[in-house]
Amino acid sequence: MGSDICSWEFESGSGGIVNLSDEEVMLASQNPKKRDGRKKFKETRHPVYSGVRRKNPQKWVCEMREPNKKSRIWLGTFPTAEMAARAHDVAVIALRGRSGCLNFADSMWRLPIPASTTAKDIQRAAAEAAKAFRPVKLD
Repeated sequence: MGSDICSWEFESGSGGIVNLSDEEVMLASQNPKKRDGRKKFKETRHPVYSGVRRKNPQKWVCEMREPNKKSRIWLGTFPTAEMAARAHDVAVIALRGRSGCLNFADSMWRLPIPASTTAKDIQRAAAEAAKAFRPVKLD
């Protein structure tokens, strides 16, 4: 309670949950992030998208912590924050299911679902999802 921005306590009042055809989807954009708290270092996290941070001025990276473990699943490096956010949504759907906090409302039905919850399958599906949303001007 308190530090988890995507917890169900936002359900009644802040409008963080979107109802799409009898499905409730929690969106990260509706739940504001708290400041990182680091004063010496530059903030690298994306201000809206959950699970996305800046690597350098041209690249965004995405990784997700495995549930009940200290390890993380590396999802990749992407040219845009939106691509990294789509990759993060794939991992959230695979690991957390309906209770996860998504970056986009259409992710539940639009993104590929990994074959299993292993890191390799999640990475493969995340790369596929990000590639599908690659802007035309980058090609």
